[in-house]
This record gives sequence, C-alpha cells and structure tokens, in this order.
Amino acid sequence: MKAVFLLALALGLASSVKAQTPGATYSPEQLDQMLGPIALYPDPLVALILPASTVPADLTLAAGYLAANGAPGGIDAQPWDPSVKALARYPDVVKWMNDNLDWTQALGAAFAQQPADVMKSIQQLRAQARAAGTLADTPQQRVDLQGDAIRIVPTQPDTIFVPEYDPAIVYESPVGYDGPFITFGRGFPVGAWLGYECDWDDFGIWVGPWSRGWAYRRDWRQPGLGGNSWRAWQPDPRRSREVIHNFYRPEGRLPSPRIIAGYRAPVRRPTETPHVAMPRAPARPDYRGRAMAAPRPSTPAPSSPLFGGYNRGTQTRDFSNRGQASRTAPVRALPPPRAAPPARAAAPTRQSAPARQPAQAPTEKDNRDRH
Repeated sequence: MKAVFLLALALGLASSVKAQTPGATYSPEQLDQMLGPIALYPDPLVALILPASTVPADLTLAAGYLAANGAPGGIDAQPWDPSVKALARYPDVVKWMNDNLDWTQALGAAFAQQPADVMKSIQQLRAQARAAGTLADTPQQRVDLQGDAIRIVPTQPDTIFVPEYDPAIVYESPVGYDGPFITFGRGFPVGAWLGYECDWDDFGIWVGPWSRGWAYRRDWRQPGLGGNSWRAWQPDPRRSREVIHNFYRPEGRLPSPRIIAGYRAPVRRPTETPHVAMPRAPARPDYRGRAMAAPRPSTPAPSSPLFGGYNRGTQTRDFSNRGQASRTAPVRALPPPRAAPPARAAAPTRQSAPARQPAQAPTEKDNRDRH
C-alpha cells in the first residue's frame, strides 16, 4: 500500500511539474521589453549581467555582502557563481538587480531558455536607439559597428560607466525633448574579472582570459589553439532548471523594473508648435530579419504599449502629453475651414441660460416704447 501511495505521489508531482512547464516561448516583443533596461549597457557589463541573472540567489547574497561594506578583496573567496563575483565589482548594478528581483529572475529564466533570442533582442534595441538618434558616442562609451552587429564599449581603457536611461524614451524618436538621453554616474575600474565576451556572430557568451582593450578579437574561434582556454558559457544545469521552472512565464505579465538610481531625465522643451516636419524613426529597424510590412499594429516603434510599464510616474505623464499633442496635431492643421461659419462661434452664447436671463426685463421696456 505504501508503495502504491509513493508511486501515486511521484506521478502527481511529475504531472504538476509538466503542467507548470510553459508551452510557449517569449515573443520578440516581450524580449524587447524585458531587455530594454540593459540593451544600451556596454558589452562587458551585458556579458556579466546575463549569466548572473540565471543565479538570482547569488545576486541577493552579493547585494547583502556589498550593503554590509564587505571588502572588495574578499569577493573572490565568496561561494557565488563566477559571473556574480565579477559583477560584484559594480555594486550599483548588483543593488539595482536585487532591488528588482522579479525582473532579474524573469531575465535569468529567459536567458537560460532562449539565449540566442535574448542576444538578438539586444541588437534589435540598439538598432532602434541608433535610428532614433539616442545612441551615439559619448565620453563614457562608444558605438562600434561590426558588420551588422552593434557593439557598445567603454571609451576609456581602464574605466567602465554604468548608463542611466529611460527605456520608454530612448528607443523612439524623442520629439519634444532635449538630451542627453543617456547619462552616467561614477566610473568603475576594469580588471581580470572581465573575462566574459559577447559573441554577436553566433549570439552567445564566451568565458576566457581577460586582456586589456576593447577590440572584438573573436579569440574563441580557435579554442585550444596556442593555449587558448576560451569556452562557451553554459548555465549551471541544476540551477538553470530551477530558475526556468520557477520564473519562466511567457504567458504571464512581465515584471516592470524601476530605472536605475541616478537617472536624470532629458529636458522637455517648452510647449511649442509640434515638429510636424520631424517624423518619428521612419520604420522600426528589423535586426532579426522579420518582414518589414507597412507599419506595426499601432505604432512603428515600441513606445508606450511595450515600454510603458516601468515604474515611473513622470514617464506616464510625458507619454500622455505627447499623446495629446499627436492627437491634436491634425486638428491644428485643418481648423481654418471649421472656424469660417460664425454660427459655431455664437452657439455657446445662445445656449447660455444665465447670460440670457437679464435680457427678459428689457423686453418689457421695448414694449412700452412701441406703445
């Protein structure tokens, strides 16, 4: 009897796990929303953030260690995943990821399950930001084109800056704003922990020996050649299964992370005549090779429907203002024919009862004058 019970319990657990296994994958649009907050980070940080997101428990431990003023020299002795040890050198990023743990967990599950799609989403978003004019060289980071791929690397050889930007603004033509659209906080040092590289040719991450500079060396092409010890990054099987099982939810609602601390919003221009002659990005750049038929369902770029869920009240107000401006633009351009009939201008006064009431008395006076 006990054996039958245990067998039934095992079958029940198996069917429960099977029922919780998602039957769909994240769509490109969902991945764009999820990757929006980090797609414009420099490649060395992206190459750490993605693997570290697959071990969110270690990120929480690292955030606690840093919050307790743990010595930087003690990071390597911690029992964390190597990617988390490397990312711990950039405490602002670790704190932000831990403060938005639901987003971090969803990102880790997506990267463990769809690594190539996640990397393609980053390229798609970078192409959109370039088309919108918000991604350009700065004193902190530069844009490096490698064929069809867009790399973002630090401008300085020994310092990395963490970008601060609003995903709801940088991926579309930001009409009505004066930049900068991407700002930066303090700089952080580089070091041997940056042995993670983004592979934009085959959409993966490689781990190997770090060397100074930001050249796209592709050393991993000849593993084992000349002592080359590069290896393709793979998630820890046990931990990746756990994070996928618990947080991979393509059919659910995507988490909405807050913008990283320190962000300084671009200045909104005073109310003025809309820039009718300056259109939005002509068409959404299609890095993935999807069909570029006419406009997208409602808007050509992933504006408020895709990136409107971030926790920032001013962002919602800004989108509302921009939406009102765009809705009223055609009316401003066409009013001359409407203003012509004088009856429409006089109509409100005719319907205004309080204004007409005093006119009743003069009516009797007019009758006396007629007598």
